[in-house]
Order: sequence, then structure tokens, then C-alpha cells
Amino acid sequence: MSSDAPRSNNLDALRLLGAAAVILGHAYHLTGRPALIPVVFGYPVQTLGVVVFFSISGYLITASWSRSPSVVTYGAARALRIFPALVVVIVLSVFVLGPVVTTRSVGEYFDDPRTLHYLVNIVMQPQYDLPGVFAADVPYPNAVNGSLWTLPAELFCYLVVPLLCLVPRFARPVTFGAALVVSLVLAAIPAFDSPVIWGTRISDAALMWVFFAAGALLRLAHERWRGLFRTDVAVVLGLGYLMLVALYPAWTTKISWVALPYIVLTIGLASTPYVRRAARFGDLSYGMYLVGFPVQQLVVVYVGVVAMSLNLVLVVAISALLALVSWHLVEAPSMRLKNRLVGRRPRRGEVEVPRSGDPSPSPVVPVAPAEAVQSTEPVEPVEPVATTGVTRDRA
Repeated sequence: MSSDAPRSNNLDALRLLGAAAVILGHAYHLTGRPALIPVVFGYPVQTLGVVVFFSISGYLITASWSRSPSVVTYGAARALRIFPALVVVIVLSVFVLGPVVTTRSVGEYFDDPRTLHYLVNIVMQPQYDLPGVFAADVPYPNAVNGSLWTLPAELFCYLVVPLLCLVPRFARPVTFGAALVVSLVLAAIPAFDSPVIWGTRISDAALMWVFFAAGALLRLAHERWRGLFRTDVAVVLGLGYLMLVALYPAWTTKISWVALPYIVLTIGLASTPYVRRAARFGDLSYGMYLVGFPVQQLVVVYVGVVAMSLNLVLVVAISALLALVSWHLVEAPSMRLKNRLVGRRPRRGEVEVPRSGDPSPSPVVPVAPAEAVQSTEPVEPVEPVATTGVTRDRA
């Protein structure tokens, strides 16, 4: 985008890769080939994509609050990053996608109470089906958008960060560490025993909270030790982790939070030519995440179950195009609105419209916007949320 200066790190590119990983993993589910899902670093590839999102989000959201501990600024940044695009996707799913695809008559479709009830997704209460939509002749029926389940988990993290930061700065590692431990305990609950709150299974959400908390702890550590992220350490840590997971697969969820967030942030906070300009046309990661699942279902309906390579080319291309439209017509204007609401003017060297899902010029989730950072640290962001596996099959 002409108004956006290139980022100084690789976080935008990593988030795009995360969105692509989610699309890749879902493609196997939605074309009836779940047994073939690639496993990377001990996780199904779509779950790894969500791990990337939550690790980055934990780092940037914590940085955002640390730099500007204002409830108004923080709340506006989070809400204006997440909700506008989500509202558009949910409304279009109900009033455009549904009537076109449903196997019922339009009258029957709108008479069914679950049609309008689907709008509860706007307030982060997942409902995955619409009457007659993708209900037959698809390998994964009755699922309109399985990616939505991680949004409540992400929103919960945003709400908890200010509470964990109520203590003095020196004590914050303790509160975030306690949150990580609690998340590990909750994530270990068997799925059939886990409570479901607001439509979200707590053990599923807690697995992602672990990575958010780990990213937040790394941010707190980075505030004290500027040289925290080292490529050589990341390589050794990654190799050690892969060896342990190969020998003891059951340890994956118990130890991955130690290695994966550090590796993700070491790569993301580096500055690689060309790679750091991944969002020069706009931050597409959140939009691709939101629309990828229904686009994949539509491709199966209208094109059929084709070769995986063709499926991915079609889905990624269509999703990227829709995400580009979403960025320019919905997300970027929302970012500008946020700046007006909080009365913040861009600082010298910043652009008015933050990049890649960065609603506020201080960190949020994606990464700082246009502020050129000389160190490995991003300016400010707003992570989109990210999500893991398919609705019923948490990878």
C-alpha cells in the first residue's frame, strides 16, 4: 500500500505463513483426506499455524499494554482489529453465502432459527452450521467456518493481559508464568472431560493460551535483555525439541511451549530483505484466516475434490483476493478510526494506517505498524487472531 512503509521485521510474513498453514491443514479435512495431514514440529500443520499466531500475539499484545497501559486505547485497538472484518464475514455468510448454497428453499432457510442464530459468532460464541449449507455432497458436512473457534480463545487472552499486568513490572513474569502453568493444566484435560464455555472447549483453548503466555513471557524477558533472541540458540533449541518429540511423542504438548515460541519470534523479529515486505500491499493474514474455510468448502462444492495442488492454488488465490479487499475496505479504515477515537496522531516515521493487523501504533498483535525499528523488536500490532484446526477435529 502506498501509505504504508515496509516493516522492519519478518512478522508479517510469518503470519501469512500461519494463515497458509491453516488453509493447508483444513484442505485435507475438507477433501476427505484427514489421515494425510502433514505433521510439523509434532503438530498437524493447521495447528502449527495457530501456534504461530498465538506466540506472536502474546509477544505483541503484552508489548502494546506495556508501552501504553490505557484501557481505552488498548480496548479500541483490539476491538477495531478483530470485529469489523469478523462482522462482515459473518453477515455475508448468513445473507449471501447461505441463500446461494443451501439445499433448502430461501424461505425455509430464513425460517429456521439457526440461520439468524449464526450471528452469535459476532460475539465470539461459535456456531458452525447454517441450515442446508454444505449439508450434503461434501466430505466434511455441516461446517461453514471451522476456523472461528479460536477467536474466543484469542479474545480471552486480550482481556486477561491487563489483569496480569496490574502488578508492578518486576512481578509480571510471575503472573504470566502462573497463567502459563494454569493453561498447561487445563490443556491436559481429556477432551471428553473438558468443560465447554461459550461454545468453546476449554482444553482446546488452553492449548493456545499456553503459547500466548509463552510469547508474553518472552516479551517481558526481551524488555530486560535486548539480545534475547539469537539464531544459534533457536537452531539448537529446535534440534533438541525435534529429537525429544521423535523419541517421546507424548511430550509434544508438554514441552513445545518452551521451543516453538522462541523459534517463531527469533525468525519473526529478524529483518530479512524482501521477506520483511510481505505486507506491502496490506495485511492479508487475518482476512485469509477468516475466509479460508468457507472458500475451501465452496471449491469442493463447485469444483469437486481435485488434486491437492489445484485445490490449494484455487483456495489460496481466492482467499488472498478476498483478504485484500477486506484489508482495504474494512480493516485499514477501522485502524484509522481507532486512531481518531483515541486521539492519537502518528509519530514521526509512522504511518497513519498501521500494517498487518496492527490496530494501534503500539504493539498489539501483528506487529508494529509502519514504525521502522532498528532493533529486533516490532513497533506495534494487533494480532488477528488465529485459530487452529477444524471445528470438530482440533488438530
